Amino acid sequence: MNKISTALLLPLMLLCSSAVAQRQEKMDFHLRHFLASAQDVTELVDVFIHGEREAVSAAVKRVGGSVKMALPALVSARVPIGKVGVLSEDPSVHHFEFSMDKGELMNDSMRVKNRVDLVHQGLAPLAQGYDGTGVVVGIIDSGLDMTHPDFRDANDQSRVYRYWDQVPSANAQSPAPYGYGTEWTQEQINAGQSTIVEPPGLYGHGTSVAGIAAGNGLANGRHKGVAPEADIIVVGTNFGLANWRSSVADGVQYIIEQAEAMGKPAVINASLGSYFGSHDGKDAAALFIEELLNEQGGRVMVSAAGNNNSQTAYHVQNQVDLDTSFTYFTINANSGFGFPAVFFELWADAADFGEVQFAMGYDQRSPWRFRGNTPFRTVDQIIGQTVEDTLWSYSGNNLGVVQYYAEQRGDQILLQLLMQDPDSTGHFFRFMTTGSGKYDIWSTALYGTSNMISDPLALPTVVQVPEIGNYVLPDRNKHMVDSWACLSNVITVANYCNEVAYMDYAGNPQTVPGTELDIAPNSSAGPTRDERLKPDIAATGDITFAAGPLEAIQAIIDLQNGWKIDPGGMHVRAGGTSMASPVVAGTVALYLQRCPTATAMEVLEAIKANGRSDAFTGTVPNNRWGMGKLDAYNTVLNKAALFPGDAAFCEGASVDLTFPERFSEVAWSTGSSDPTLVMSTPGDVSAILFTPSGCMAYSDTVTITELPVPPTPTIEVDLSSLVSSEGPAYQWYLDGDPLEGEVGQGVEALLSGAYSVEVIGENGCSAFSEAVDIIILGIPGDRSSTFAIWPSPAQDELRVQIPSGTSSAAQLSILSSDGKLVLSERPSTGSITTLSLSGIAPGTYTLRFTSGDDRMTKRFVKLP
Repeated sequence: MNKISTALLLPLMLLCSSAVAQRQEKMDFHLRHFLASAQDVTELVDVFIHGEREAVSAAVKRVGGSVKMALPALVSARVPIGKVGVLSEDPSVHHFEFSMDKGELMNDSMRVKNRVDLVHQGLAPLAQGYDGTGVVVGIIDSGLDMTHPDFRDANDQSRVYRYWDQVPSANAQSPAPYGYGTEWTQEQINAGQSTIVEPPGLYGHGTSVAGIAAGNGLANGRHKGVAPEADIIVVGTNFGLANWRSSVADGVQYIIEQAEAMGKPAVINASLGSYFGSHDGKDAAALFIEELLNEQGGRVMVSAAGNNNSQTAYHVQNQVDLDTSFTYFTINANSGFGFPAVFFELWADAADFGEVQFAMGYDQRSPWRFRGNTPFRTVDQIIGQTVEDTLWSYSGNNLGVVQYYAEQRGDQILLQLLMQDPDSTGHFFRFMTTGSGKYDIWSTALYGTSNMISDPLALPTVVQVPEIGNYVLPDRNKHMVDSWACLSNVITVANYCNEVAYMDYAGNPQTVPGTELDIAPNSSAGPTRDERLKPDIAATGDITFAAGPLEAIQAIIDLQNGWKIDPGGMHVRAGGTSMASPVVAGTVALYLQRCPTATAMEVLEAIKANGRSDAFTGTVPNNRWGMGKLDAYNTVLNKAALFPGDAAFCEGASVDLTFPERFSEVAWSTGSSDPTLVMSTPGDVSAILFTPSGCMAYSDTVTITELPVPPTPTIEVDLSSLVSSEGPAYQWYLDGDPLEGEVGQGVEALLSGAYSVEVIGENGCSAFSEAVDIIILGIPGDRSSTFAIWPSPAQDELRVQIPSGTSSAAQLSILSSDGKLVLSERPSTGSITTLSLSGIAPGTYTLRFTSGDDRMTKRFVKLP
């Protein structure tokens, strides 16, 4: 995968801010810097504006701007740069949401490993083969080489229905209501009027993505994509555009509207994103995309999870308590300021951050010495303002000025921290927290913010810094991309290794690191900030051959002996989650061909329910694989497991079968349409299921087995002794309640009542005897020469008949139901001994009589 490095451009103007702003601040550090750096105040900029829809829309129009999309409390607008400040003074504007982070780009064994060929073949029970006919595959990416034969039909006509190049500024061919870029129609493309060239610096990323999702293989019959007959709509994004996420939301809306005008369902692939943000799908761009997908069926979006798992850990999640914890940050000499700075962003739920106190501290490293910290603050002191604190050392030196800015976005908190050119570039700055709550931080110099110290070996010892035990180490969790990739109704894709060896264009063998079928080392892990499962599914990415720009392919052949080119000479090696994502997007196109009104959630649930697990995935779900490996065939079938799986019932009983909640109707193979199928006869059962959108799905087949029950037992009665007929296992009952521990063939009746026995077979089935009534009179019938006890049940004392001829060494012992000795004493010299039961808890006990080799027992009940 090839990617563009990203630098966050931050405000120069903040350095003159007062200790506490005197008015509500509606612009964060990103937007203020952008406005201060703008060269042409008449140029238009995309902004998200929080505030009541109608009032904000009217305010935008008053300053000469235009509204692109609107939610009840959020507006996506395009406004002259010079008017943003004026707009901020309007009382309808609560605050702006703006970001200077840039987008990043995130590929015929692929079809085999993901079980796509079975869908193309129409393997039963599919009624036909599916190839994406009648479905739009939308690609938001770096662009597309439309001259590649894989994107043309058999008549050499372009399969691209629309192409919106977002790079040019406003012109006569800019699509409304967006007002930027150039739109090309299929007619103009076929007439050779388009002037689109995929930026060479991006190495054909968009061309390969489109080839995997929808290439038809006509170039040379090799490396056909997943949905080879789908229509294609391309949005060539401008990665350098200010507030770039807005352009992606625009691209989603554009593709959906174009597909709707065609009367076709659409799947949109976004193998791009930003690694910074709230990571919960609640940013403005994500909210607009979520609404667009939810408006109706036939709209699905797929996103790459990202390729940052191998990066140095740059995420921190801290569960704050009264012990002051901290994480070290370092100065980024190449920050977006243009001067050395410490900068990072913190995200939290408002409910989790109100009781958190935070400060900035400073550690000298040679020798290790903590030099001081700013006063601790809470976020309510900063919301909507820019606040400054000076970081002083204990000796009175000014170590730097800390600037805070915070805003509340719904139920979220964003806290930004900025320090310009602190005292020394070689020391560590500690972000300190105490109180109660939780927060997340993503920060790394790779993207223009500050590095966190993630190597335990770089930390001081407990002797050098005693409080180092409270250090919060960064981790690699939640390294996935932000925004739309974190939406619950967007399918987010991880990458596993497709191939690790291949033959190149010149016939030379090539190998790449990794293990075939195992997760790619770079594939980013979830979950989302709010702990939802992401990624959702994994598909093949490394290494996949797909269409590439013909000029670039020829250059690799001419200059590099074709080491990345397939022997067919028309496809290039690609990889990463960028290339796994279009495998899933193409699969969604096959699903939509069969079920064109399916909702985004219906498709997502079908994909997740049919994820495959193996020795590589381990137990799923998990944060690397999601629900496992994509199974395109079972997904298009929307294969469903019945509950329970293969089941058995005992003769004379029955078993209840149900189906997953994602389906609304069922037609059982027995002819029943009841939600629950009661099976009292053996046999195989399956079902045809229907989703709420009306799409037919297929269940697995469950085998129902009838098990034999053992013969009905009988009970022989000898006074108070009861014995069951023979069986594998037993359970005795008194008045229908099980007698604890009575699992032998016989039982001593200690209480009056109806006794019965259950005989349990090895298969778990059982049979019950008829009950026998036992009456206990409380005294033995003949005690002249027998061992007997009375009364039973007993309360205060128990009398014992001692057999005649008992030796003087005889012993009486009382044992509890779990076998513990409760009382032990020698019987008196007479024939009857009285035992005191005081101090013995109520319950069932055994009295054991021992005399020489003779041993006899009796059961009794002690009453309260």
